[in-house]
Amino acid sequence: MTDLARPVPAAELDEVLRLTAPAVWEALRCQAVFLTGGTGFVGKWLLECLLHADKALSLGLALTVLTREPDKFIRTSPHLAKAESVTLLKGDVADFEFPRAAFSSVIHAALPVASPAAGRGNLELLSETGTRRTCEFAVACGARRFLHVSSGAVYGQQLGVQALTESLSWQEFDGANDYTRAKRRAEAVVGQSWPFDAVIARCFAFIGPYLHASSGVAAAQFIAQAADGKGVVVQGTGEAIRTYQYAGDMARWLLSCLALGASGRTYNVGGETEVSIAQLAAEVTRIARTGIPVEVAGRSTPGLAGHRYVPSLRRAAEELGLANAVSLEEGIRRTLAWLTTPNTTRSFPA
Repeated sequence: MTDLARPVPAAELDEVLRLTAPAVWEALRCQAVFLTGGTGFVGKWLLECLLHADKALSLGLALTVLTREPDKFIRTSPHLAKAESVTLLKGDVADFEFPRAAFSSVIHAALPVASPAAGRGNLELLSETGTRRTCEFAVACGARRFLHVSSGAVYGQQLGVQALTESLSWQEFDGANDYTRAKRRAEAVVGQSWPFDAVIARCFAFIGPYLHASSGVAAAQFIAQAADGKGVVVQGTGEAIRTYQYAGDMARWLLSCLALGASGRTYNVGGETEVSIAQLAAEVTRIARTGIPVEVAGRSTPGLAGHRYVPSLRRAAEELGLANAVSLEEGIRRTLAWLTTPNTTRSFPA
């Protein structure tokens, strides 16, 4: 089995290109963009879309990706890592050496979901240190725009509201898990006084290529099981409520936040179709046609989000004109197809 990543289908990138407001691409024209977290799910989708738009619209982009393991990225995603407009910078987000170059925009998407490896400190400290380092670099390189990719987990447990709005506040000591605390500390750093326009995108749950079962996301696990011809297993009770946004929609929402989001503003990024985990498992099984009944184990499965994890998307719609184009059913179909299609890679000029 190869560890070579399957590229996103060109038709899906064409869709992102078509559905993204022209003002976004014009705002990004001739930009030099610095990206942390470029080798993860979010980062790879941003690179896919930016490279596709760069080629189709002759944007003249220069993309620098910070990564601890550039050789691994080249090996697993050569169509991204070796693209003509991409430069890899080896380093850790907490202490990377500043490249001597000017950048117009910085996208900070680096923070693992799991606790960091031994010797790298706790997740909260890593989050704060890495975010501060990235903000300091944005100052040093003269960046005008800064997009911080955060998480809906900052809200903590969703209690007493149907949808989480960006204006909700939280208590400092509310029993939040370490991931929630880490994301809150990162947002606090970005919210300080900096000489650039900072926009925060709070991401919720997703499906799509590059989101693997090892991510811990239930939808990714279910789709991977079905793609292997196995029955879908729900470890918990299946009663938790989620919404899922397809990755293509996620990428164009994030790029819209970067290009058009108001300075100091926060935007939720996610889906709007509510579904229980059990319903999701049944839908994946139906679409994959495995013929194997869903198994609900009913075990306690503590996770990063509570029973209900549903964003309000009104602000993104009203201020940025954003709406989701890919339904949950279509998103599942596309992800299944990506997992089961024989691997090929696209070539970009070397």
